[in-house]
Amino acid sequence: MRIFVGEYVCGGGHSEKELNTIPDSLRDEGAAMLRAIVSDLSEFATVTVPLDPRLNIEVDAAEIVPVHANDSIYGQWVAAAKNCDAALIVAPESNGILAKSVAMLRAGGVDVIAGSGDFLRVASDKMQTAKCLHSAGVAHPLFVTLADDRYEQEIQNFKRFVMKPRDGCGTQEIRTFDSYAEAKSLLTDDLILQPWMPGLAISIALIASGTNLTLLPAVRQELQDQSCEYAGGQGPLDDEAQRRAAVLASRAIAAMPPTARGFVGIDMLLGDCSSEDYVIEINPRLTTSYVGLRQMIHGNLAARLFDLETGPVSCNAAVDSVRWTPSGTVWINDTVMQST
Repeated sequence: MRIFVGEYVCGGGHSEKELNTIPDSLRDEGAAMLRAIVSDLSEFATVTVPLDPRLNIEVDAAEIVPVHANDSIYGQWVAAAKNCDAALIVAPESNGILAKSVAMLRAGGVDVIAGSGDFLRVASDKMQTAKCLHSAGVAHPLFVTLADDRYEQEIQNFKRFVMKPRDGCGTQEIRTFDSYAEAKSLLTDDLILQPWMPGLAISIALIASGTNLTLLPAVRQELQDQSCEYAGGQGPLDDEAQRRAAVLASRAIAAMPPTARGFVGIDMLLGDCSSEDYVIEINPRLTTSYVGLRQMIHGNLAARLFDLETGPVSCNAAVDSVRWTPSGTVWINDTVMQST
């Protein structure tokens, strides 16, 4: 089996930009995910990886294809992937990059392990996700956009508010406000405004392959208090939190358009009781938590994409014994197991 893995930042997505304008955090987080997934895939397949040679990123057990700035990144990706059996894309939802990456490779005849066009479209737009979840009765914060202000009266009763890009990736460009009027005055077509909800920030990932939908261990998210910037994670959570996260995740996926495929990450808040739990967003792609998840389960997570491993995931780690940074450093019981 031959598999193509395109990580947008490392794989030439910014090849037209000056090297010093590419944030180190984007490069490091992308490289961490890329190394982790390639390591797992390489146990059962030959892996082809496009890389921007200026970034000096080393990826073991992969056939490297240098990406050149003067040519279309998508043309180069399609050419590198055309002889592969499948492709995985790790790219941000912002500016439609993920959807375009998947569409371009599919148009080139490449089998991309990703959700359907409708699934990607809704999951990549926080307003569409909110509408979808509310329509299905799945717990999700109220919202206001310039195109939809149906919940404006209710939202004004809250004391704190959060505003973020509708197509934002992770915790990028999140702003918080104590005044609804101030937040509303800054609202534009590409933003969504929601009340700030209390609770424990967690994520739960799943792998969808064929008829199999496998939930992975739920983990906590470490977020900077003021900026909400992602600072890593820790897990697995205890049994009660796992149960609550699994129930809510299953409802959220069932509410989405068909069909989920590949890796999907779901961000949530767990409240004091299950009636105060909320789905926050759905990420239709590999997320950084993969670097920690692969260290807390038996078997090979990537093998589940191809039904080479099936059945429920078996966790081999104690509660909160695994933690990681966005750049891919992983500790198990405070011992460094992996560092990039």
